[in-house]
Amino acid sequence: MSKFLVIHRLPDVATQDEVIAAGKAIVVASPNGSKWLRSWVLPEDNRLLSEWEAPEEAAIQVALRGMELFPVEAIYLVEAIDPAWFRE
Repeated sequence: MSKFLVIHRLPDVATQDEVIAAGKAIVVASPNGSKWLRSWVLPEDNRLLSEWEAPEEAAIQVALRGMELFPVEAIYLVEAIDPAWFRE
């Protein structure tokens, strides 16, 4: 399974209910084999970074289709580097 980093633009204003509804919609819309793992907020840059696991980028695009509250700016295929690899 491949890992992806999705870059979203944050809305200027959003209610807690809107954010919860958007998150639930993403989870429900995720095709089998794709999973939203976690997200990080970059408040100074007005961006949201989301880590996904999916067989291909297209599965993430399906899950995020119609996601107007957090528009997608880019999707990147990524590979993790584990600091444990460098410990002696």
